Amino acid sequence: MIGLRPALALLLLALFSGRSLAQGFAGDVDALPTPVGTVALRVDEPPGDYALLDVGVVILDPGIPADTASHGEGGIFPEIRRAEARYLPVLLRDALIDAGNWGAVRVLPEAMASAELLVTGEILASDGMSLTLRLRAADATGRTWLDRIYRDEAREADYPVAPGADPFADLYRQVANDLLAARERLGERQLLQIRQVALLRFASELSPEAFSSYLRRDGSGDYVALRLPAEGDPMIARVERIRNQEFLFIDTVDEQYTALFEEMAPTYSLWRQFLRESAIFRAQYEARVLARDSDARRGSFAAMQEVYDAYKWSRIHAQDLDELAQGFDNEVAPTVIEVSGRVYRLNGALDAQYGEWRQILREIFALETGLPITTR
Repeated sequence: MIGLRPALALLLLALFSGRSLAQGFAGDVDALPTPVGTVALRVDEPPGDYALLDVGVVILDPGIPADTASHGEGGIFPEIRRAEARYLPVLLRDALIDAGNWGAVRVLPEAMASAELLVTGEILASDGMSLTLRLRAADATGRTWLDRIYRDEAREADYPVAPGADPFADLYRQVANDLLAARERLGERQLLQIRQVALLRFASELSPEAFSSYLRRDGSGDYVALRLPAEGDPMIARVERIRNQEFLFIDTVDEQYTALFEEMAPTYSLWRQFLRESAIFRAQYEARVLARDSDARRGSFAAMQEVYDAYKWSRIHAQDLDELAQGFDNEVAPTVIEVSGRVYRLNGALDAQYGEWRQILREIFALETGLPITTR
């Protein structure tokens, strides 16, 4: 018969069971990707303007299972994971900016079909010991630049996290290097076509009646420009002006994600460090249990107290991060933008603000051109 203390130890271990990479990985455990290792960011000479594509990094799919019963077993705190989905893209954006090989790099609340290069992805596993993301990048023509799973492991030296650092910075540097390598496989003509198609896709979203004939989809679903507007075309000049207004909003949104990042960073870094240390303790404790002979004393009160304290502090840190995440959802700052002498105030979640702003731009364009208003 199992004694009270061993039973309590097993219960506490079950309560405090952390999420291992194998548990959190949505796929074949044997196919887990190799960690990226130590990666140096490529910082090359600035390319020609034709290659300075604008990049949009969409907030990540948090990868939260629909089955809420599995959250505890997987060590997933939904509010924290949703905050991570906004936090991690800022780190990738910063790596791309540091590389100096791109145009404007922005974090987006949702996918923008007319982006010159768009990065999307999902969090597969995230704890203080490792980070696994599935990322995809595609340009405006529909060409896929990368579609792979990235994994990185933290080292003991990564904690405590220094200001401005991140335990998984190598992962973001690897993604930045891979995107640069993908761009180098394209010629100047192809890169110019990406920029042209991005503008035409934006134009056709504003007014399908006026611009849909400029584009077609080929057999693989990629976009091809059939013709280009004449130089000095006043209609396309309006499109470019409206697109600049959209960029103005996106820049404002990007600043809000940066503010979230800066507010969340200290607590989130402590949370990651705690998860890593507690996972190491748990592994060592379980190893000691397995190593004991069946006749040996099965644990001590001190060991059980350590497990309980670890569980208790994990819940406290989780609560702090939950409050940060919920506060961001509930208190997103309104966005105030002026266009053509009129001031617009947008409220609510950022993705809702973005949808409202895009519709406002369509209405402005329709009023200026006399074309029908399109609704998406």
